[in-house]
Amino acid sequence: MNHTYETLRIKLERLIKKRRTAKARFEENERNYNEAKAVFQKESADVDKLEAQSFTTFLQTVIGTYDKKLYEEKQEQIQAKLHLDKTSAIYLESREMVTDITDDISRLKKELDSLKEKLRATDPAFQETLSEKEEQGLLMEAEMREIDEALNAGKSVLNSLTATLKSLDSADSLATWDLFSDSFFIDMLKYDKIDKAEEELFYLEGLLERYKKELKDVDLNNVLDYENLGKMRRVFDIFFDNIFSDWNTKDTVKRNINNIEMIKDEVHLIQKQLQERHSILEDQLNELKLYY
Repeated sequence: MNHTYETLRIKLERLIKKRRTAKARFEENERNYNEAKAVFQKESADVDKLEAQSFTTFLQTVIGTYDKKLYEEKQEQIQAKLHLDKTSAIYLESREMVTDITDDISRLKKELDSLKEKLRATDPAFQETLSEKEEQGLLMEAEMREIDEALNAGKSVLNSLTATLKSLDSADSLATWDLFSDSFFIDMLKYDKIDKAEEELFYLEGLLERYKKELKDVDLNNVLDYENLGKMRRVFDIFFDNIFSDWNTKDTVKRNINNIEMIKDEVHLIQKQLQERHSILEDQLNELKLYY
């Protein structure tokens, strides 16, 4: 690869790392500045409040406590102002540093792009390198699209799991009431919630199948225990094994609540892995496009 181009690329890479560090420092200094400003505003408000007092001020002056209190508040205000000025100076300096580094990056990027276009037209080896990098970028973009599809499928699964749990929680609460009452109305409500949960479970099965397919596309299908999830279609059959046994029904509801909560935790874990993988690919792709 052209020596000049590689030198500029390495210089740009170092500048980007330097800006990343400078940004982190700037964000920390900004937090410190905002905290100092809040303290100063509080101390100033305390002084203003003390000076604005009327009859109470008079009474405090008579007994000799007002002047001392006001002096202490003003001292705290002065200290808060000194700290604010210090943090403000550091904050502004760090912001200026980020701006300067960003400007340097912009200038260097223009120089690199100009040289890249010249080399693209004159250097066959460089043309081959660019083609390889462009193909690599296309593969990253394709994988990111697959991850996006899997993330969307996972969101639908989580929404369905939440809805199913809501119905089961309601059924569980009604089953508890039913144990201590002989209400036909509560009994009917309970089984209505069970029927609702069963409908949602059939819908959930389809969403899980779609999620499984999308995860397979991004090679994460082995993370989830699909053999266990595949049994979920029949999970509500046992509700009706002994429909007149309230204790059995409540135990069954509770057991399936625990199962679905476990599945929900697993899906959350997979979603987190997908998001982390997407972020890594996004950073790599941005760097690739920046340098090539």
